[in-house]
Amino acid sequence: MNNLKIKNIYRKKEIKKLGSVLILIFNFSFLISNWFFSGCVTTKPVVKSGYNFSNIKKVAVLRFAGNGGVTVSNEFISQLLAAGVNIIDRTDIENISNVTLSGIDVVISGNVIEYNQSNKLLVFKDKNNLIISDRVYPVSGTTIVPEGYVHGLNDANIFSVSASVSVFAKIIDVSTGEVVWSDSKSYEALDITTAVGQLVSSFKRGLKNSWKELK
Repeated sequence: MNNLKIKNIYRKKEIKKLGSVLILIFNFSFLISNWFFSGCVTTKPVVKSGYNFSNIKKVAVLRFAGNGGVTVSNEFISQLLAAGVNIIDRTDIENISNVTLSGIDVVISGNVIEYNQSNKLLVFKDKNNLIISDRVYPVSGTTIVPEGYVHGLNDANIFSVSASVSVFAKIIDVSTGEVVWSDSKSYEALDITTAVGQLVSSFKRGLKNSWKELK
């Protein structure tokens, strides 16, 4: 048996081994997605003791650092504006030292730690229900949800890979320079728009415990 045939046999074995692992991931993820379509990992906010959030009248939102920072900042602007807060848009600035702070009470900023947009995978199965492919594709997100068969292609399926986002946010009092509130959260959904929206909504719900004026 020549070297080329040996390499092909070895390659097919490795592909089938990978296929078996992926099948297990797909099946497990499908069960998980049925139980919990999207989810949020939350932490308890850290709040400066005795700080009076009622004194906050005008807020500047900076661009969050990291991939997806503008998207996260814009979502904070939209949701806080809907909650009755006077917002100054400073999403063109990332560093508080570069902000004109006149008339601003607090600044909201932070870091986007993880920003994985949803993706789709096209896979083919052999007669033994093993996934076969001649390449490995990068997967973003964490949960893989089957979407169905591909028309015109035998034994082919499309899998949707969920989007995930993780953010650290903080509020800085302009008059003292102190961080008066901080929190971090992660959220997973089938698209990045939903993930970011639900994530910021979770931040806002936690902030309401201290900032009673929020609608």
